[in-house]
Amino acid sequence: MKKKVMLGVIAAMVVSMSATVFAGPSIGQIIPEEPQIVSTNVPEGAKLVVSTIDVTDEKSLDNHTSNENVKTLLKTVNDEETKPTIEAVKEVLKEMNVEDVTNVETKSGEKVDLTEYKFTTPFIDLAEQIGDEITYKTNGDLEVKVKIDAAKEKKAEDLLLMLVDPETGKVVFITIDEIDPVTGELKVTLPFLGAITLLDKSAVDENEIETQTTDAGAADTETAAE
Repeated sequence: MKKKVMLGVIAAMVVSMSATVFAGPSIGQIIPEEPQIVSTNVPEGAKLVVSTIDVTDEKSLDNHTSNENVKTLLKTVNDEETKPTIEAVKEVLKEMNVEDVTNVETKSGEKVDLTEYKFTTPFIDLAEQIGDEITYKTNGDLEVKVKIDAAKEKKAEDLLLMLVDPETGKVVFITIDEIDPVTGELKVTLPFLGAITLLDKSAVDENEIETQTTDAGAADTETAAE
C-alpha cells in the first residue's frame, strides 16, 4: 500500500503525535519521538513515521486499510470505552488465521499463550517514508527501535508486539530483541510494517488468565456444537 502524503504533515506527526491513551492505569502510549531504523537494507533517505489510528472516523480508517477484519480488530482494541482483552478479539483473529490464541507461534518460533497477556497500548500506525510516499513493505526483515511508555520498567520476556499488515491482514507476534527499561525503548525485528500494539504478560493477574482461558475454551465448545 502506498499513498501520497504531505511531507510537512508527516514531519509534524512524527514530532508531536502520540497514541490515544485507553482509560485505565495499565494503558500506556507511544512516546512521540521518531522511531529509529537499525537495519542497513533500506533505501537511502528512508525513515519511520508513527501516527495514531482514529477508529472513530470511517474515512480515516479507510485510508489505513480496506481489510474488514483489520478494521474490526483495530476498532475493538482501540475502543476507549472498554478494556480490550484477547478474548474480545479471539473470533476476528481466527478469521485472520490465528486459529488458537492459547497456542500461537511468534516470528522467532516460540510458542505463547495470548490469554496470559494484556493489551497495554492501542494500535498505532508504523510506516516507512521515502520522499513523499508511505509504504508498509520492507526489503526483508527490518530492525527498528521504538520507545513505548508502557514498556518502562518491564522485562523483554514479558512483552510481545502484535503486528498487523493493513493490506493483507496478516498477523505476526514479535518477541523483543532488546529493551531499555528506563526509557521504554524496544529493539525489534519486523518482517513488514503496519499497525502495532504492545502486549504485556506481567500486567495480567491469575484470575484474568483463568477467565480468558475459560472463555476461550467455552467459545470453542459452542462453535463445535453448532
